[in-house]
Amino acid sequence: MLLALILFGPAAPNAVKPALAATNPIVTENQQPGTGAWLIGSQQSDDANGQIKGYASATSVNQNQSIALFITTNPAQTYTIDFYRIGWYGGLGGRFRLHVGPLDGTPQPACPTDPSTGLIACDWTSSYTLTVPGDWTTGTYVALLTNAQGYQNYVLFVVKDGRAAPLLYQEAVTTYEAYNDYPNDGVTGKSLYTYNSYGANTVAGDPRAVKVSFDRPYTANGSGQFFYWEVYYVRWLERNGYDVTYTTDVDTHANGGALLNSKGFLSVAHDEYWSNEMFDAAAAARDAGVNLGFFTSDAATWQMRFEASASGSANRVIVCYKDAAIDPVQGPTTTVEFRDPPVNRPEQTLEGVQFTSSIAFGGTVPYVVTNSSSWVYAGTGLQDGDS
Repeated sequence: MLLALILFGPAAPNAVKPALAATNPIVTENQQPGTGAWLIGSQQSDDANGQIKGYASATSVNQNQSIALFITTNPAQTYTIDFYRIGWYGGLGGRFRLHVGPLDGTPQPACPTDPSTGLIACDWTSSYTLTVPGDWTTGTYVALLTNAQGYQNYVLFVVKDGRAAPLLYQEAVTTYEAYNDYPNDGVTGKSLYTYNSYGANTVAGDPRAVKVSFDRPYTANGSGQFFYWEVYYVRWLERNGYDVTYTTDVDTHANGGALLNSKGFLSVAHDEYWSNEMFDAAAAARDAGVNLGFFTSDAATWQMRFEASASGSANRVIVCYKDAAIDPVQGPTTTVEFRDPPVNRPEQTLEGVQFTSSIAFGGTVPYVVTNSSSWVYAGTGLQDGDS
């Protein structure tokens, strides 16, 4: 079964609430004390000066397992790390879990750029290793970095619990990285896009990269696109008490069979970059009776591949040439849009729909309601023809 392009607005007073379990790990978690202290204050570190930036050794980690943080400060100074889980928590949005430090910080080396592919990968020394406690509930976590001068930035990661739950939420970290142009200094930063890439042309024929690495910080506040898009859906899920376990698209690529442990798989917000293995996993789950929910308008558009890092860590480099003529790999994993040759696997075969064109940035088009008797519109008061 398939749910595609479902939009949720504020519910009317008589909205029908879904039937939820009286308690589950998410309900219990959100009954804990919340805080707004996870929010970055007025001194956000920037990429050009690098007052404090960091990245993690993995995009996700299991309970009772370890994840390393790689942190740079400029100039050398002490810093602290505060770990928060992101959820509802009565509207405060986060729960404090651990304080670390002060630790001694130092400037880490500049991250070199491969002149052919544009790949920027940092080779920093590990600064702190977190062993995730077994009682940390699955979800999205931020490590809030604060240096002695008061500058702050995030490192983002997902904690997994490996349990079978009704819903499995996939965080779209490959898309975060595709758009990440760290260091966004106007000189050297590169993403998979021309508009925010700098420096010399690559094999693509312009400054954009055809490979990007998770071994570097996310630009700006360090959270990728999570706080632009996904946080609102996460807060809605947890406010309503849905029993959900969290993962990332890197995990879907590496262990697609995990989708079979849920009744519903959620692809949310901006989930644009998928591997062939991810597509296969979602299709297999659908065929096995798992519901697929695409709460997004741009899912599985670009096919990408994963490569290991220079140190051999699996799935740390995203490859997307976006042009079959320059991709050295030809066949079902060539990095073009899924719908295009030689892949010829339109995303609508998985999702039921796909976009046909885009509009100018900032433009609008009406959303016209049809089939308003569907459960999707229950409690909204919307009728066929409303826009």
